[in-house]
Amino acid sequence: MKRVLVLSLLIICIASAVSAQKKAHASKPGMKLNPDAGYIMINEFTGGLGLGATDVPYAKGFFGFTTIHGWQVNKSFVVAGGAGVSFYNEGTLVPLFFDLRYRVYVSKWTPYVFGDGGFMLDFSEAKDSRLFLNPGIGVSYTLSRNFAVNLGAGLFTQFGSTERDSFFNLKTGLTYKY
Repeated sequence: MKRVLVLSLLIICIASAVSAQKKAHASKPGMKLNPDAGYIMINEFTGGLGLGATDVPYAKGFFGFTTIHGWQVNKSFVVAGGAGVSFYNEGTLVPLFFDLRYRVYVSKWTPYVFGDGGFMLDFSEAKDSRLFLNPGIGVSYTLSRNFAVNLGAGLFTQFGSTERDSFFNLKTGLTYKY
């Protein structure tokens, strides 16, 4: 009887101490960016290196900044609009565009695909405005439930009145999910 009582107490002690679940720690940020539907803001620095003929205006390379504001429809899909400024070898253009993103939540590291498309407005005397498309892939790293850092790459193609210019571009920035 004494053995059964000691064995029962030992099993109860071990069973209460063993768990298959990870304990949440307040010092660790959440594994995912806020998955709820709602407002999202993405600010990114962007730059590109011209592909092909780079001796024509607006074809050698660019760098700039964009801000994107929109709606996270569900944990994976974002619909947004953006604006910014891009500095080229021949001048400055102002992008005004739509941004679509699809994320695949894995862990703190979240891969995504994006597609941007819109207008590159030229407010100089040349008035050389253009259309552009920018599909690409990226990854974000969750810092907290509301903030993540992004890094993406894509093929940026702009269409002018007579020419088409393509760039390999990189984007890096910060996402805020309300």
